[in-house]
Amino acid sequence: SSGINAEYGGGMCSVGVILESGSRNEKSHKEGVSHFLEKLSFSRTRDYESPEHMVAALEPYGGMYESLHFRDVAVFIVSCLPDGLDTATDILSQTLLHSHFSPHDIEAARESIACEIEMFKMGADQEPIVTDLVHAAAYNNKTLGYHKICPVSTLPYINKSDLVSYYKSNYLPSRMVLVGVGVEHDALVRSAHKYFPNVLNEDTSDRSVAEYSGGQCYRHDDEPPPSIGPQELPTLTHVSIGFKSSSHQDDDYVKFCVLNTLMGGGGSFSAGGPGKGMYTRLYLQVLNRYHWIYSALALNHPYQDSGIFTINGSSHPNHGWDLTQVLIKQFKEMQNGKINHSELERAKTQLKSTLLMNLEYRNIELEDIGRQVLASDERKTPAELCAMIESVTPQQLQLLAKRMMESKPSVGAFGDLKNVPNYEEIEAAFKRENGELTNRISHFLLKGMRGKTTGLIKS
Repeated sequence: SSGINAEYGGGMCSVGVILESGSRNEKSHKEGVSHFLEKLSFSRTRDYESPEHMVAALEPYGGMYESLHFRDVAVFIVSCLPDGLDTATDILSQTLLHSHFSPHDIEAARESIACEIEMFKMGADQEPIVTDLVHAAAYNNKTLGYHKICPVSTLPYINKSDLVSYYKSNYLPSRMVLVGVGVEHDALVRSAHKYFPNVLNEDTSDRSVAEYSGGQCYRHDDEPPPSIGPQELPTLTHVSIGFKSSSHQDDDYVKFCVLNTLMGGGGSFSAGGPGKGMYTRLYLQVLNRYHWIYSALALNHPYQDSGIFTINGSSHPNHGWDLTQVLIKQFKEMQNGKINHSELERAKTQLKSTLLMNLEYRNIELEDIGRQVLASDERKTPAELCAMIESVTPQQLQLLAKRMMESKPSVGAFGDLKNVPNYEEIEAAFKRENGELTNRISHFLLKGMRGKTTGLIKS
């Protein structure tokens, strides 16, 4: 056996590999190496001299490829006409087992990452940066706390040997699931045996268990973001507060998904309509009440062995203290307030609708099958998941929120932080019944702090 599991799903023809590898596996490697490998996906391999050669091989079958990279897994997909199954599987095999990293490609990846980092700074959406920081705080800069975005400090120094070392340690058949959507199972198995041979590699990858600790990770930067127009973009304060949730294998996983949908949120510039979430709590209680809040969004991040539930918010720096207070109050309301029947039913209906609509896309279905099989060697059907969603009660969500908030808070913050409370004050506010911040003490003595990341607190 090559360690490749074949699963069948309906729809048009896509074949892909879900690889158990991401930034969380960088313990013995330079931080940011997985970000480089994301940029180098489907590039130069043993049998294909360039991406153009891969495109030419897929062209007769109307094929295309893509890759998606996360903290814990990477997804590689080739879509084509059914006759191109062998070619698609060959390209996947070449990418995952026989990639070559030329100096030219590595430098192109470095420039692409540098450009991506600059684009994050220019964009209004700073969610990727603040999510990186709250994960670093939650997991004490280990496992899931390693930065998904390559740190600027290591960007110039990652070289070919770093890439090869990580690639050989993590890109192993034993860490892969091969999935076909719209492909005959027997044909997929034959292709798997043909292009993913029985390779007896020793698995030397990092298998550390993610241990939630809680803490803070603040990065102060009051420089206005670079502007591409005549007007400067505003300098904002971005804050994310989170608590330990559950893994996607836990019995509470679906409940956290319902809670996430119930809280909802988004940006103040687009309140939308009933189908866009304007009836979620963060719209009704935050964005529709506080004009100075630019965005407020609940996010649940589940992984194989842990998870973190966060509420992210952004505002003008003058309101950094008030923004933090609003986020704390939302958690306290989640913990102590009542969940009425109509908002729960709306959240459950919206979650089921999102689930079923997403699974109409074959690449999303492929990823869903692969992730479930990789984690548990089986797949729950959409009907089973919908039944689990429907069974969630208000009492279960309140107990869930109370148990979640027994863990230490994790706080990530980015931007102009002169008015953001220090971690001790935030932690103390959560221990008060009313959730009030009292001592108006900023985290920063700002002189000399610009651009520095501080405050990784151990539990």
